[in-house]
Amino acid sequence: MTDPSLLITRPTAHDPALAPEGRHLHYVLAPCPNTDIGPGAHAWSDLAPRYRDRLLATLERRGLTGIAAAVEQECLVTPADWTAQGHAAGTPFSVAHTFAQTGPFRPRNLVRGTDNAVLAGCGTTPGVGVPTVLVSGKLAAARITGTRARPAAAGGGHR
Repeated sequence: MTDPSLLITRPTAHDPALAPEGRHLHYVLAPCPNTDIGPGAHAWSDLAPRYRDRLLATLERRGLTGIAAAVEQECLVTPADWTAQGHAAGTPFSVAHTFAQTGPFRPRNLVRGTDNAVLAGCGTTPGVGVPTVLVSGKLAAARITGTRARPAAAGGGHR
């Protein structure tokens, strides 16, 4: 983790009731390897504190001066936690977003061996991201209802 991309949110900016008065809640999402390609779930009890310390040092370097000392409570979630909750490879984010798992190569939205289950979301076709997840919902709804989306009118306009 030399220069990780981080997602940092502060929900108390919009809802101060989430924390005691004068305090803030921060959520930091940092990348880490899944348990299939990185350390196994068992290794995270030793790795987690060091990973946390490096993450806080990164936040400090990026301008969140004093954040490490300001932490009063924390909840550190690792791939071991996701594994314990039944997430494959210790990741809550579904299959990898690699070429071999995008678009038509992504798992289908029909569950093999059942006739009454249709999937929607980032883990099925067409893939990750809000627009494609919405498309997956439309595809699943069409499978359930037996309807298809109508093609656009000639010239691309709407009637």
